[in-house]
Amino acid sequence: MPEIGVSLHPAGGSVVVGQARDHTVTIDRPAEKEGTDAGPMGGELLLLALGGCYVSTFLAALKAEDPQADASEISFQVDGNLVSAPTRFSEITVQVSAPALLQDLISKPLLKAERGCIVHNSIRDAVTVRFTHEWR
Repeated sequence: MPEIGVSLHPAGGSVVVGQARDHTVTIDRPAEKEGTDAGPMGGELLLLALGGCYVSTFLAALKAEDPQADASEISFQVDGNLVSAPTRFSEITVQVSAPALLQDLISKPLLKAERGCIVHNSIRDAVTVRFTHEWR
């Protein structure tokens, strides 16, 4: 029995409905790729999965470090560079932007998130993932 599993069902045209526990996500292609744009593409979901895993792991590590810490001024951006034949991500960048005043507080939780994210650990041998920080 797998520890984590999801189900997927075609919903007409290029639309797919995914189910994870009690959560549903609609997956589709943009109109310029013969879809109906009913939801994000699989590649976008991969970027969201990496970002979501990293950020939620970071937030748990931050809370363990300082239960009163406020992460509301921290933002995250995940971007992928594509190559073809076959089309795939050649590099993914996870950009963290935070006030310089938070650098000492969040540096350790950011490193814990990078090392503890299941998605990052699963894809890092297949694609270069760069974590960058911008202190403002």
